[in-house]
Amino acid sequence: MVLAFVCWYFFYSAILDTRQPVELAQPFKKFVASYAWIWCLLALVIFQLHGFYTRTRGYVGRYKVLVIIRAVTLFVIACVVVDELLYRGELFPRGVALLSWVFLIATVGGSRFTKNWLFRLYRVEPRPSPNKPERVLVVGGAGYLGSALVPMLLDRGYKVRVLDSLLFGKASLQAVEKHPNFELIPGDIRDIRAVVETMRSCDAVIDLAAIVGDPACEENPKLATEINRAATRMLIDVGRGYGIQRFLLASTCSVYGASEFLMDEQARVAPISLYARTKVDSENLLLEAQCAEFHPTILRLSTLFGISPRPRFDLVVNLLTARAIRLGKITVYNGEQWRPFMHVHDAARAFLACLEVNNVDIVSGEVFNAGSYDLNSRLSELADKISAVVPGVTVERVENEDRRNYRVSFDKIHSRLGFVCERSLEQGIQEMADMVRGSEVTDFSGEMFNNQAMIRLYAQSPAAVHSSIRVLEGLARAQWV
Repeated sequence: MVLAFVCWYFFYSAILDTRQPVELAQPFKKFVASYAWIWCLLALVIFQLHGFYTRTRGYVGRYKVLVIIRAVTLFVIACVVVDELLYRGELFPRGVALLSWVFLIATVGGSRFTKNWLFRLYRVEPRPSPNKPERVLVVGGAGYLGSALVPMLLDRGYKVRVLDSLLFGKASLQAVEKHPNFELIPGDIRDIRAVVETMRSCDAVIDLAAIVGDPACEENPKLATEINRAATRMLIDVGRGYGIQRFLLASTCSVYGASEFLMDEQARVAPISLYARTKVDSENLLLEAQCAEFHPTILRLSTLFGISPRPRFDLVVNLLTARAIRLGKITVYNGEQWRPFMHVHDAARAFLACLEVNNVDIVSGEVFNAGSYDLNSRLSELADKISAVVPGVTVERVENEDRRNYRVSFDKIHSRLGFVCERSLEQGIQEMADMVRGSEVTDFSGEMFNNQAMIRLYAQSPAAVHSSIRVLEGLARAQWV
């Protein structure tokens, strides 16, 4: 900004020769003497809010450029507005404002460009974390995502302990139940004795336990609040008491609610469902607990799809594909709405990517949208992809009151962790179609495949749940997946 004043002064006095040097120097003198503290404070506040001193060290590419341009532009506008309000525009000439914007873009952006250029020339190794996790507790490890993640952890050499209420049984873990580094402890996440027992001697916690999905949470709001929010507080307290360093939470991109914009991790959350609200509350609890010895990481997952050892057909891709095969007809609600999608296999990989970062500062206290730009899709486009895999299916398009609509930015997880999805929507639809064609199951709305139906059954008759579990175990023995 000082350079902008100098150039402005030189232009008028030496080139145009239209004003007296003393007259030209007065605004600069006042600017430095009376105004410097204001623009310093504005710069610090605005740049801090844009993550210049924390988050942007991990961003690269076009997203970093956009953040820098946005912050610098907002800062210059703020300077002009403050000058107009306090000094009636006499202290900060508009020509200086324009030059300041140009020079700030060049210096702030240039310094980061130079740093990235140097990092490409020289290999810089982060200091390894002194305590790399060895034993990982996966809370909710027998579920749809957990049963895909646990085998990956074991393959990477981790010792894995699972705490799960086994509402859907333990058949999803039968492929690893005899692994020497695997341990399953049945228990309720709301039971402090079970939490204390399972967390002992662990180094990291991956919290997947939740009543997942809007319909399932609305089926029993009290249970959803207890498991999705209240239990998180207990996990945090017990984990910090045991010296757990890394804590990973499965959240959801539905915390963004309804928006026409591309939502990144700095965007304001606007949950419109109980499920999303409980996840926002849990996120806040974790971020508030961050300290030098406790490093929480939050993954906001896209809408999952694909095959897992614990099958689910209350997910839109899986459900529509199954109906296309069995009924020859699918109904798409609000087809112009956007959703981010992600294969369950890639969701498990995202947790591994966070867990295996050597420098814990890269993920400590951070929120990551997990997914891929290629999988941001309109629901009508999803129907077209299913029609390509299942020829002849009839597609009915209906509008209802569901207003969820969001597209998500994945720049942060791509640039900071180098994470990219491996499986596409088309691959997930094809594998789901193959599985349904090879199965004798005709009804995919039953409790063994649907979270909402199981929560309803659990509230009515716990004994009936055991019958559904036996069905699931029979499907597993018949090599359902």
